[in-house]
Amino acid sequence: MERRYCKAIIEWDKDKDPSKFPFNEWLRDIVVVFGEVVGKNIHGDAWTVLVRVTEVVDESHTYADVAFIVDEAPWHLLERGFSFKLWAGREIAAVTIL
Repeated sequence: MERRYCKAIIEWDKDKDPSKFPFNEWLRDIVVVFGEVVGKNIHGDAWTVLVRVTEVVDESHTYADVAFIVDEAPWHLLERGFSFKLWAGREIAAVTIL
């Protein structure tokens, strides 16, 4: 199955080393938060996404492909210039769609 994805730049939290991520493999168990995170609770909508790191830019930024795993997810979140947070038990990165 061919997955629909968009190109993005990701700014990882300071404790994440993007060079440790596998290249060109889909990372799982990551959520897009479209709402607010209070403590460890998400208030608002959230959708599981796949992230595939394609290039390390520097010690905190990578280029990546981002794809939703369900068709019901709001595709407007993947429009050029849109930004959102990634969550994996806590906030781990900020994504901007290219």
